[in-house]
Amino acid sequence: MRSIRNTVLFSSSITLLKILHVVGLVPYITDNSSERLNLDDGKWVGAVTARETLWAEAAYAHVKKLNCSDIFFTSSKECQRLMLVHKSSYIVHVAPFSPQGEYDVILPDEKLTRRNTHEGVLVFDPYPHANFGHLVIVFVVDVRSKFKCEHKKGIYIDSTRDCLTFAMKKRCRNAIKRNSKRKHWARRCEINFLPVVHVRKSSKSQRKEKKYNYLKCWKGIEGFGQCPELRPENETKDLICNPIRDNTKRCSTTHETVHTSCRVFEICDQAVMLSGGWNRETSGVRFKRNLAEFYVMLRNYGFKKRNIKMFYANGASNFHIPGEHAHQVHPAAMKYAFRYHVQKLCRVPHCVNSLVLYLNSPAKNDGTSLLWDLDEDGIADNSEEYTIRELKEDLELCAANYVHLVVDQSFSGDIADAFKNSKRHRNVIVFASGDNNEYAYNDEYSRHWTRSNHTFDCTWDIHEHSKNAIKHSTPEVKEGERGEVRTTIFGSPCNVYPPFSAKELRQDYLGCQALPTALWIKKLLSSSEETEFGQDYANEPWA
Repeated sequence: MRSIRNTVLFSSSITLLKILHVVGLVPYITDNSSERLNLDDGKWVGAVTARETLWAEAAYAHVKKLNCSDIFFTSSKECQRLMLVHKSSYIVHVAPFSPQGEYDVILPDEKLTRRNTHEGVLVFDPYPHANFGHLVIVFVVDVRSKFKCEHKKGIYIDSTRDCLTFAMKKRCRNAIKRNSKRKHWARRCEINFLPVVHVRKSSKSQRKEKKYNYLKCWKGIEGFGQCPELRPENETKDLICNPIRDNTKRCSTTHETVHTSCRVFEICDQAVMLSGGWNRETSGVRFKRNLAEFYVMLRNYGFKKRNIKMFYANGASNFHIPGEHAHQVHPAAMKYAFRYHVQKLCRVPHCVNSLVLYLNSPAKNDGTSLLWDLDEDGIADNSEEYTIRELKEDLELCAANYVHLVVDQSFSGDIADAFKNSKRHRNVIVFASGDNNEYAYNDEYSRHWTRSNHTFDCTWDIHEHSKNAIKHSTPEVKEGERGEVRTTIFGSPCNVYPPFSAKELRQDYLGCQALPTALWIKKLLSSSEETEFGQDYANEPWA
């Protein structure tokens, strides 16, 4: 009886201590530089001391001592660059010990925890101004003996018996050895996204309870950087205009969602903007600002409001541009509505003069754009990502006169390379913020485009000027057929002397123009062979 009583008292004491220490951790945990974590869900617990601060200090000291000639989670060159990053630039993300259970650690392309779970997770983001994906350093934390920790080549903290070990992608160490001479191969082993951290539960309990991401940014750890500004939690909680939940035409994944506009008597400039967010932790407010600024630029150069379509993260219901009515913003998660719209614009003859596509999403290291984690499981399935292959399919033999593809995201050079000298994309020109081995930084490339004067300059020239303006990456341009697209962003001849007058631009190039009679009769005849909304895509594999 005495032993039972002692056990109960001990358990009660531990529980009480954990509750008390939550309060001590509140100043450190945050989703946002301007807000504190709401602990109402009761899922956060603390330790007796500032345990997680010890993790951060020990891990940082370890990173600074790495031997870059024998590295396994990135390239030797990137490791050397990492050594130059000051401590104050590192953002710290933590999933602290939890009474709910141990953690699964999940990336968009794989689970970092396969058989084993872990008691805590620490993530360093050394490049908080870069777009995801970019290198992050992930440690998993477990309580174990010093001997076992050293055997795992971990970082042992004597005062807490915590062992921090590097998390790595499956079979990556062996893959690097086998492919060490292949260009950029080590980049394939990088962890490029903040992992999603879930408590592992039985499959039965997972179906009943919404999954909770325990990884949060910590503020106020002395010497480390400030947390980035994220969108308010109520903006990212649900998918705005969910086609499964909202059984309305406005929320379908067909043409009725997007209102694709191809009118018989006119040809117009059209624009489509895609900005995925993946989840709240990777969906900073700056990406919404990029969309707004790109939209304003397009409007300034004659693009009609009805001809600018935006697909953004989980959607936005409060997207207002000064001087205009609210503009509808579709969720980037509506991938098939997006693809239908682009394919419709490209398949209808004499619909589009200049087609502008702007991509500003989190990106995997093969150039794939991440859209939105619909099921919140942390893994990107086919409906939650947009691949280069799909982009090429959508723009194949495009009937638009000119296609300008502006890509401001990490590894954007992969997209540019895919269109180089492509006979099925002769009228496509791709402007990338960097090469296929570089990250996109701090919206530099987007700002260059939105602040440039497009009245008389070719898009090619706008891009060339960016090489002097962009400091953190090497912008590049590739095209289906060299010299095929040399126009302004709205499709007029550029570098003309004497330059067009404002009246000539309005009359002949900006926005929409009336089709010559012969062309619209031909267009009318061809459209009669299609359905009311263009070709019937019901049997397409993506529909």
